[in-house]
Amino acid sequence: MKKKTDSRQVSAKLHSLGGLYIQRTCSDFPQWGSSLGFSKYESLLSGSDENTRKARIVFLEQLLTETEALPAALLKGDDWLDRRCFLSLLRTELLNTRDLERHRTNPQECCDAAVGAVFELVIRHAEDLKKALPAIESRLAAIPGFLKAGASAVRNPVPLWTKLAAHSCKGARDFIETIGETLAKLSPDPARTRKLARAAGKAFDSYAVAIAKKRQGKAGGFAIGRERFEYLVRERTGLDWSLPEIEAEGHRLIEELSSELAKEAKKHGRGKVSQILEHARDSWTPDAPLIDLYTRSSDMWRARVLKSGLFPIPPGESLKVTPVPDFMREHFPTAAYSSPGAFEKRQRGIFWVNDLGATKKDPAEKLREERQHFGLELTSAHEGYPGHHLQFAIQNRHQSHIRRLSSHAIFYEGWTMWCEKLAVEKGWVKGPHAQLARLQQLHDALWRAYRIIIDCGLHSGKLTHEAAAQMLVEGVGFTSARARADVNWYTCQPTVPMSYLLGRLELERVKSHLIEGEGWSLRKFHDWSLSHGAVPWRWIEQSGT
Repeated sequence: MKKKTDSRQVSAKLHSLGGLYIQRTCSDFPQWGSSLGFSKYESLLSGSDENTRKARIVFLEQLLTETEALPAALLKGDDWLDRRCFLSLLRTELLNTRDLERHRTNPQECCDAAVGAVFELVIRHAEDLKKALPAIESRLAAIPGFLKAGASAVRNPVPLWTKLAAHSCKGARDFIETIGETLAKLSPDPARTRKLARAAGKAFDSYAVAIAKKRQGKAGGFAIGRERFEYLVRERTGLDWSLPEIEAEGHRLIEELSSELAKEAKKHGRGKVSQILEHARDSWTPDAPLIDLYTRSSDMWRARVLKSGLFPIPPGESLKVTPVPDFMREHFPTAAYSSPGAFEKRQRGIFWVNDLGATKKDPAEKLREERQHFGLELTSAHEGYPGHHLQFAIQNRHQSHIRRLSSHAIFYEGWTMWCEKLAVEKGWVKGPHAQLARLQQLHDALWRAYRIIIDCGLHSGKLTHEAAAQMLVEGVGFTSARARADVNWYTCQPTVPMSYLLGRLELERVKSHLIEGEGWSLRKFHDWSLSHGAVPWRWIEQSGT
């Protein structure tokens, strides 16, 4: 007589499969393993060849079959949620690898993986590059072969992505050659280090030439079609909405936010919202070096979070505000955040500040660059406390390894947008232009509302890249260059652009039910929310946790 399967056996099997996924993925793509915090993978670089991709499809299909065979009815709470998250991870990777073949049609992937493998080590070991020198040199040595194998796999690339990859290759070559000079000063064999960097840099040039010679695919080849888009909506956001329903919500939000913005703008004089914000930016003069302003702001936000008692602060976390090193200046926006690895012992996030004004001798040019950091208060709340850093520092200590891998933008980007809104409502934003905080926050929300329409339009094939960019120019006041740059990444990340504002609305929907309906405190809601990791809200509700 067959022994009856119980929930403990199913749970054990699920987490065994999750462990197998981590082990195999680190082996296939060691740069991913090192980004998680596993130092033994730091010197390795692989995963761009045809055989790895083919074998990976077989592996994923088998893992998906075994996971789907686990009876969901025998899993409760966190175990049920782990299974749902793991299924999503497997299904979306399979769609990208097997059905969409993004590694073939998007030559950016290989280029970004190669330079990212070095960039990640430089960021992780910025305080002691000499210690990381052997691992970095090992990856530099592997780059030419990695890019050659990647180029051979490219088929009918999307023309836009080919163009962007060529641009990325130039930036990658410049970065590699610059970091090569930095490393040579630390190396016991400077000539060897420079040679490795030069060879890696030339490999990016060769890759750009190779992919340009490929027979190009269709101009709109980035569109995945309605059926696949709706499939990803279910797997990435947990929303069971059709594409027209999502578009309808986007149009509703644009109308609602435009009305709110118009009312808020009247409080600050005449002119368009973008003009009011630009005027405020151009009248702002920093009263201290930018790195000091960001450090002070970050410290104040952490203090506000602690004093408010509205958010949990995990033990051992820290956030280091640091200037972008000279050799990385051209590869960062004004400010950015690097989260600690999901399995790193030290959960220290890095808040990078890129002060391009420091490179200018002319006082007027220096001030113009510094003013690009206008609004750094909301940036600090978004990237640090109580935004991304706090959320990831908590998620990276989840007892479930599967949950540490969860990366659903509907949660983590929705969370940061909620943090910005709450900060404005609580009056936490300080500074000479604090009265404009709500205007800025609403303007940013309108931008995210347009993303919903554009996301749907691009991937259903209804919108061209040019038409999508023009929507941001006309609707949000972006420059053409900024609009095009924003739309570029939308083309290769379907459902992520729409997840920002929809994620905040999902959070607010659940919050309203639990606080107004069940009598929860805001602190209890935040504790409960952050305890799950970056998971779609509908799944959290369904799990009953």
